[in-house]
Amino acid sequence: MTTTKKPHILVIPLPQFGHMLPHIDLTHQLLLRGATITVLVTPKSYPYLDPLRLHDPLVDFLNHQPPSDLPDVILGSSFLSPWINKVADAFPLKSICFLPINAHAISTLWGQEDRGFFDEFETATTESYGLVVNTFYELEPELVESVTAMFTTHHRRLAWLDTCSEDNSVVYIAFGSQIRLTVEQTAALAAALETSAMRFIWAVRDAAMKVNSGDNYGDDVDVIPAGFEERVKDKGLVIRGWAPQTMILEHRAVGSYLTHLGWGSALEGMVGGVVMLAWPMQAGHFYNAKLLIDDLGVAARVGENKDSVPDSGKLARVLADSVKDDFPERVRLMKLREKGMEAIQEGGSSYNNLDELVAEMCV
Repeated sequence: MTTTKKPHILVIPLPQFGHMLPHIDLTHQLLLRGATITVLVTPKSYPYLDPLRLHDPLVDFLNHQPPSDLPDVILGSSFLSPWINKVADAFPLKSICFLPINAHAISTLWGQEDRGFFDEFETATTESYGLVVNTFYELEPELVESVTAMFTTHHRRLAWLDTCSEDNSVVYIAFGSQIRLTVEQTAALAAALETSAMRFIWAVRDAAMKVNSGDNYGDDVDVIPAGFEERVKDKGLVIRGWAPQTMILEHRAVGSYLTHLGWGSALEGMVGGVVMLAWPMQAGHFYNAKLLIDDLGVAARVGENKDSVPDSGKLARVLADSVKDDFPERVRLMKLREKGMEAIQEGGSSYNNLDELVAEMCV
């Protein structure tokens, strides 16, 4: 017997924006199934949630406007931009992001180590058509120039990918915000990229670490070997600082992803349909590697742990092979990706499991 009663669910996320985002995705799915949702948040977190209520009314408003009355541009707050950009793209309209803060604050936010909200903030602002910053040039000229350069560089990176004529021809390298390679590891990776002659984007967030005697890490040093960028300038890009990872992984030109195999990164790689070249470093990375490499065969191992230094010649061969259509891991990955996309559609396993969860809550 099917009940018509729908549950009222109290959602209690960790009061950090990065942890709130998965809860928001989940609560959205529960709302679609008729549940009543109450989200317990701190006063500091509430302003980020409240504007979400504006999305559907705005879409409804624009849908009911004759084409001649649609605006040319949406000018919105940076804190609304994650969904304003999506609305703008759907119609399509240009989206300009207004930041009610100064350039110093923007550059600080874009450089945060603790991601979460800052990833959303950076993605939203850099995906906008343009930025309006609440400052004036003479007050902080160097920082205004810096923010302008960061915004321009983001668009140039994606434009560089657009120039790649072949699909699945670029290797993306990133190890998240917590992992730092040693000088020896960085040199081996750079040598492999140079030997392979592959097109690549390499995102580096920190300086490399110099190893002293024993297991201690020494002073920070320049992360990229001297002369490397000049030698490979026609083949690749080195991004220092934040990179629009999701957009890169979903770009048609990107074919493989050298990663530490954190679970969030692994999911982004699978959704993007790119082969993962796994270099697990710590903790859960090794469990993820066992699942994706040993059990499912959708990723290839290129490193062992945080102390291993890969053989640059062997790594170069794997990099070159990883973008080929017949790379075994690619074939298996695409089948798994298809199953994953089916799982979230109506009638799929994840979709049905959420239906069952809501029904179970009513018992």
